[in-house]
Amino acid sequence: MHQDRWDEAEALFQSALELSHSDDRAYWGYSEVLWQKGLRGSAIEHLEKAVRLSAGAPELRVRLGKMYLEEGRVDDAARQVGGVLESSRGLASAWALHGDILVKRNDFDSALAAYHRAVSLDPHCPLVRIAIAEIYKIQSRHDRLLATIDRLDEKTIPLDRAGRIAMMRGIAMCELGQPEEGAKHLRQAIALGHDATETYQSLAAAEMNNRRFNEAQDAIRIALQQVPDDPLSIRLAQQIVDAQLRMAAEPASDADALGGDRRVAY
Repeated sequence: MHQDRWDEAEALFQSALELSHSDDRAYWGYSEVLWQKGLRGSAIEHLEKAVRLSAGAPELRVRLGKMYLEEGRVDDAARQVGGVLESSRGLASAWALHGDILVKRNDFDSALAAYHRAVSLDPHCPLVRIAIAEIYKIQSRHDRLLATIDRLDEKTIPLDRAGRIAMMRGIAMCELGQPEEGAKHLRQAIALGHDATETYQSLAAAEMNNRRFNEAQDAIRIALQQVPDDPLSIRLAQQIVDAQLRMAAEPASDADALGGDRRVAY
């Protein structure tokens, strides 16, 4: 299973279950195989059996809670992690799951506390640090967002998250008055495949503040192609046109000062 040889793993776990119907590890392993195959309902049923047979092993309950959460069963997930934390408060994965549940319930301050507890128990947990950064982005705490991202070890960042992290860094730097650096990271995010509308909107605003209007227009054009009726994209497009008109109308000395006092909010 750890070598991604799922067909062989499935056959071996099936053989284990044929030999014994009371082996929690066999049920757990077969559950993981079923989950990998997209058979989520059956996977959960097998893991529920594993939890019962193991007398509620904390690691298995946390894994079951994660499956519940991915299936939108937030209350079921909360019951699993709540039971774990009642008996064992030193399990980082349980606190991380607790944080995930609180995020689903929009209780971001409590989620932050849970995530920080997880990090204190296990400093080597990049997904938890990324989750913390996501909350700081929601709360517009851009200095804390940058500090959190800076603590990430690049070697541990999942490839599918690298683009989003670059995007968050770019937005934070723009908000903190560094649109040149911000634009660089936003372009990096796009190069890494994170081509969400928000990324192009933020890049357009950054390039406008950098007075690179052609680049700003290119970015907002893509954003409008993705979501033609997005109010923010429409507003940014008009702001870019207005900024160009002001630049053309004002003396060179005034135009040079345009970027400082008329920065766009991202």
